[in-house]
Amino acid sequence: LEMMKPYPTARQREVLQLLMSGDWVPIRRRIPVGERLLATLLRTGWIERTSDLYRITEAGRTAFKTRMPIR
Repeated sequence: LEMMKPYPTARQREVLQLLMSGDWVPIRRRIPVGERLLATLLRTGWIERTSDLYRITEAGRTAFKTRMPIR
């Protein structure tokens, strides 16, 4: 099982940014996003889903604000 980072990747941030309004969004109609990326965001609890709509969770907002370390 992959180890999750406490902060989102650049691609995950892109999805979270789109959901920052807090509204339920038909994300697949807005940007190209794969099943694996959505599954990861759902598993971390950063987003939630109902049928084909997604929205950010409080945990997702916190993760979005977490800075990525500079290498």
